[in-house]
Formats: sequence, structure tokens, C-alpha cells
Amino acid sequence: MTQSIERYLKVGLTGGIGSGKTTAARRFAALGARVYHADKISRYALDLGAACYDRVVSAFGAEILNDDRTINRMRLAEIVFSSGERRDTLNSIIHPYVIGELFAEAERDFAGSGGVAVFEVPLLFESGMDHAMDKTVVVTSDEETRIRRVMERDGLTREHILSRIRAQMSEEEKRSRADYLIENNGSREDLIRQVDALYQTLEAEGARI
Repeated sequence: MTQSIERYLKVGLTGGIGSGKTTAARRFAALGARVYHADKISRYALDLGAACYDRVVSAFGAEILNDDRTINRMRLAEIVFSSGERRDTLNSIIHPYVIGELFAEAERDFAGSGGVAVFEVPLLFESGMDHAMDKTVVVTSDEETRIRRVMERDGLTREHILSRIRAQMSEEEKRSRADYLIENNGSREDLIRQVDALYQTLEAEGARI
């Protein structure tokens, strides 16, 4: 007896810090997509004793540890955002694990069924995960808007935010590699309208798989 295989549409969702990609991801979920978050997996991968903990501590040393041996994530972030080489080291440890976990979770959820899976991945293109996607979506907004949002949300300084923006792929490069763009320089309602319209398109794409 042959087993039928149902495919689901794999959508990579990304955008720079403060672009609004997480708001877009929440809306996709509300519309019925299954949404998977790379940041969630990468956070628990660094927990004490978790999958990437030992390799990260070995690579970065005791300076990133708190007294209780947990990783000081702020200290680690300071190191990797100030050095491209150290950032590449961390990504080489984290990315393969995160990508594997994202797809394993989706395969479990979609076993025997179709639909739309949205993978929210901040470093979608940098990690190479875009090559495994059927479609890619970039949420984009101008730099000053992004800076203002992150300052209001996280209380970070302008200089700190700019260092993170400069450490990421440029908006121009992301835009050129996207299948779909969501422009988020206006209101939340405008963002929602764009996501709603795009989801209809993605559902139609998924139905053709």
C-alpha cells in the first residue's frame, strides 16, 4: 500500500530589528497559519544543559557565564554584535540546530495534511534557510522608524540599536531577495491589512502544491 504525502507551503518570514515581523507573524497565526519562531528555539538552546550550551561556552569562555553557570545573554550579545567573526562563530553553532528543530516541529504538525507554515527567522537569508522555503516574505520599514520602535519597546540607546542594525543584512539586500514585501511605515492597521491580503495569496499558493 502506498502512503500519500501531503505537502504544506513553507513561508520564510523575516525583517530587521524593529521592522514589525513579530506583529506580522502573530497576524498570520490568527488567520490560521502555523507559525514557528526561530528566536524561541535559539533561546532555549542556550539554557543550562541544553543542546548548544556546551559548545557556546567552549567557544566564548567563562566570561559569558553568570555565577549560577547560566549564560549571560546580554554579555554574549555585546560580544557578537561587536565582532563579525565572533557572530559567525555563534551562528555556526546555533543555526543548524534551530533549522533542524523548526522543520522537525513543522513535520510533526503537518503529518498527513497541508496548509501554510510560517517560519519567523530573523536571519533567514544569512542562515541559508531561505533556500528551503517555497516563498519568502520581508517586513521592511525605514531606519528611523525602526530605531524609534526599538527605543520605545526595549529602552535601548540609539547607538546600541544602530550597532545591531549594522550587524544585520541591509534592507536593500533583503528586499531584493524577497518574494513578497510588507511595507510597515504606517499604522498597525495598515500592516494587518497587508498581511491579510498576502495570506489569501499564500493560501492559494498552498492549494496548488
